Amino acid sequence: MTATALALGLLVVIGGTFAHKQWGLTITADGLRPATPLGTPPEVAGSGSFAYMATQQTSERPVAYDPCDPVEYVVNDELAPEGADGLLASAVEVISAATGLAFRAGGTTDEEPRERPQALLPRRQPVLVSWTTPDVVPDLSGSVAGVGGSAARHDEYTGESRYVTGMVALDAPQLAEILARPQGAEQVRAIVVHELGHLVGLDHVDDPGELMYPENTGRTDLGPGDRQGLARLGAGRCFH
Repeated sequence: MTATALALGLLVVIGGTFAHKQWGLTITADGLRPATPLGTPPEVAGSGSFAYMATQQTSERPVAYDPCDPVEYVVNDELAPEGADGLLASAVEVISAATGLAFRAGGTTDEEPRERPQALLPRRQPVLVSWTTPDVVPDLSGSVAGVGGSAARHDEYTGESRYVTGMVALDAPQLAEILARPQGAEQVRAIVVHELGHLVGLDHVDDPGELMYPENTGRTDLGPGDRQGLARLGAGRCFH
């Protein structure tokens, strides 16, 4: 290969890489194509209350996960009560359907959760879901049955931030007690959905008619505002 041909080849690779990062284009055998979200958020009618954990520095658009990448998660289920696997899978399906985001189960792990989601490092790694205790995660104190959140990384090419990893910590002893009650499974699933809502970017609201209300009032499904906020979180931009 001549020096000129080599230089042109490098220019094509560098130019393709820049386009890939700057405009969300993917190089294929047929040339450049726009990156495509893995799912589509539903159209939500009506109105309700919702809030975001974080918004972009230059706009009111929410910080969210990249819809072109699956949200991979692993589970520390050492202390999980009986039936926990099915409840978690069902809760993930609820959030996936409400956002259009694709989730991918990565199996189990013995990794211990950090004390709080804010301590997560802003690098891409699987979300950690842990059935744990207040001794390990002090934020699980009193009647708090779960905590969740994600870490964001700023993209220098787009000027926007996106979530790249997160954690959900669930109070295994407290949730095991709830599971023993009539309709306990529905209540626990609602708690897990609430924490997964935090994971993908929803904050608490003051409306008791929404599942993202900070206290469990007996609601077991998403409210209208919850659905609106989740749909918008799933409609984010592709970063690759």
